[in-house]
Amino acid sequence: MLLYEIEGKAIFKSYGIPIPRGEKATTPEEAKEAAEKIGSEVVLKAQISSGGRGKAGVVKFAKTPDEAKALAEQLLGKEVKGETVKLLLVEEKINIAKELYLGITLDPELQKPVIIGCAEGGMDIEEVAEKHPEKIVKQPLEVLKPFKIHQANDFMRQLGFHGKQLVQAGKILYGLVRVYFDYDATTVEINPLVITGDNEIIAADSKLVVDDSSSYRHPDLPWERLNENLKPLEKEAKEAGFPFVLLENNGYIGIIGGGAGVGLATMDTIYHHGGIPANFLDTGGGVTRERMAKALEVVLKTPGVKGVIANLFGGINNCAIMAQGIVDVLEKHKVDIPIVVKMRGHHQEEGWKLLEKYNVPLIKYGSTDEAAELLMKLVRERSAGNVSVG
Repeated sequence: MLLYEIEGKAIFKSYGIPIPRGEKATTPEEAKEAAEKIGSEVVLKAQISSGGRGKAGVVKFAKTPDEAKALAEQLLGKEVKGETVKLLLVEEKINIAKELYLGITLDPELQKPVIIGCAEGGMDIEEVAEKHPEKIVKQPLEVLKPFKIHQANDFMRQLGFHGKQLVQAGKILYGLVRVYFDYDATTVEINPLVITGDNEIIAADSKLVVDDSSSYRHPDLPWERLNENLKPLEKEAKEAGFPFVLLENNGYIGIIGGGAGVGLATMDTIYHHGGIPANFLDTGGGVTRERMAKALEVVLKTPGVKGVIANLFGGINNCAIMAQGIVDVLEKHKVDIPIVVKMRGHHQEEGWKLLEKYNVPLIKYGSTDEAAELLMKLVRERSAGNVSVG
């Protein structure tokens, strides 16, 4: 879960990381009151669960409280990437002398967290990393060894800090590392980390992404927000306990994978055969008859689906039980699109026999490639004479 900037900054502050003076606002009147309380020029920032707010036009500067109120009227209720702006952070405008980047994220190749810093921060940090990779400073973190303040100072010295500023910068990085581990974060960033005209170092922004699987360790965080911006079908799948993602708007092949890796490989294979996946769904382990039926129902409800591939493996799961769940859906609903099932594992013969009884196209000993090829053939045959597919 990506926390709002205002939430991330509150956590930063509790770990000794300096942040600008700011207030929250949910109405234009509150925005005006916040600007009056701050007593200087302010910036209004929409609080949403996505990046690129500056480029999206939902970060505005106001010179007076009345202007803050007027801008809040424009921002509140605005739709940004499918999310409605309901909360604003009203913050003092900082006199910025220099912008830097500081963050920690998980490196999949090293399989450990890595501190990343750059003496050039701001919105174009990705461009700096691409064109001038030599300007990026990295240091892996040893998860079983405590991170020391002298290590933080050594890292920040590479970004050009020295003297009293180095002491302050080191404390900021030290606090950031503590936040990363204490909150089970996958990413924590300050972009930009700014040096003000008064030579103070302040976190002008915050990005804190907390691992969803650690929710039981952080009951105080707003986990309920994870469901707020889900589409109805995504919410239905989540409530059923399935990892489910709606993909491209023009996707038309439903994917059911008996494991995340199998699902991803199936998606790639569909692309290879000229199809476009409409969703990703992982059944996981412990699949019951009812759970299998629910998975298929969710995928059949996916907008634009013209065919479904179920790539299943009976290791932990039982092929006969999974087949029964599929059959339950066929008996309950009028399914008029092709469904191809590739399924092997224990009780496979029983499962195959049941599916064959309902004329479900099967790949028994073949590959995912054969299953995808068969499905695309059936979809194209069914669409012949109508709008072309693939």
